[in-house]
Amino acid sequence: MMRDALFPRGCAGCDRPDEVLCGDCRSLFTNWRSRELVAHGTAQTWSASTYQGVVRHAILAWKDHDDTELDMVFGEVMTSLLEHSAISVSCRQQTAVLVVPVPSSRTSIRRRGRRHIDPLAKAVANALCGHGLDAKPYRALTSIASGGRSVQQASSAQRAQRIGGRIALGSDAVMQGQQVVLVDDIITTGSTLRQCAQTCRQAGAEVIGAMTLTEAKRVV
Repeated sequence: MMRDALFPRGCAGCDRPDEVLCGDCRSLFTNWRSRELVAHGTAQTWSASTYQGVVRHAILAWKDHDDTELDMVFGEVMTSLLEHSAISVSCRQQTAVLVVPVPSSRTSIRRRGRRHIDPLAKAVANALCGHGLDAKPYRALTSIASGGRSVQQASSAQRAQRIGGRIALGSDAVMQGQQVVLVDDIITTGSTLRQCAQTCRQAGAEVIGAMTLTEAKRVV
């Protein structure tokens, strides 16, 4: 392509020439792990990587610097993560599965010009359909947070304070009796996902679990 000839790209993780995400960097998104979504609950949050080094660099390129060529790559990461999680086997065949993206603030959406989690939710829904489930991406939640600094700039305490109580059900969302899988890019304290899970449950949904591209290092 002429664009590639004039403006050759490098790997989003390590800048290796002519790669969207090279094999070495891609392999860092197979560091699957899980944690409780809600304390003492059965639902788990599954993550594909640890948010550091080239993983962090690649995610920030995609999330905050408009590298939309990574949409497909990260969709494949989420599909692979699904295969290594317990989510698909935890879903009941007889009930629809809503794959719900965690919402960004209106400020973040305006800044990025897109809802960057939507391609991940679509990839997870397609993969669940491949398991014979009636799944679809469903933008059910909205953020009433004011926005502000991105995850690499805000501390865990600041994020927890900013997110708490600021996730709401969309005005047209219907979730009663449905199964829900939450999808996000990064889990730090887990406060965002817990708030989303609580909102879905209050709307009558069963939260099966959550999936994220990456997990920030936990402070012990």
